[in-house]
Amino acid sequence: MNTSETTDSPMVGGEWIRRDGDLVALTISRCRSCNSSWFPPREICSTCASDNVEQTVSANHGTAYASTVVRIGPTAFEPPYVLAYVDISGVRVLAHVDADEALVPGARVELRVGKIGSDKNGAFSSYLVAETAGGAR
Repeated sequence: MNTSETTDSPMVGGEWIRRDGDLVALTISRCRSCNSSWFPPREICSTCASDNVEQTVSANHGTAYASTVVRIGPTAFEPPYVLAYVDISGVRVLAHVDADEALVPGARVELRVGKIGSDKNGAFSSYLVAETAGGAR
C-alpha cells in the first residue's frame, strides 16, 4: 500500500492536522493542572476535569505500541489495511499505517498525510504513519 502521496481529497480530521512543508504534526491538548495529554484535543481534562487546558502541537514522529492488519472492515477503507496505536508526544493515537504488514512494537514511525480510503464521492485522506528507516528500537 502506498498512501503517503499528498492528495487534494477531502481530509478526515483535518482540523487537527498541522503541516509545515513535508512535516506533519497533530494538535493535542495538555492539562496544566495534572499534565495529562489528549488527542483529539479537548477543552476539559478527562483525568481531573480541569478547564486549565492548552492546545499544543505534537512531534512529527513516534513509536508503535501495537499494530494489526484489518482484513474485514468497512469497504470505504479498502481492506486489508493496517492500523496501529502510536505513542507521539505523550498521547496514544490510532492511525492508519502506510504499510502492508503490521508494525512491530517499538517501531519508529513518522506522521504523514495520505489516502486512507474512498467512497462513492472519491478518495479521502487523513494523518497516517509510516515506519522510518531506523526501524524498531
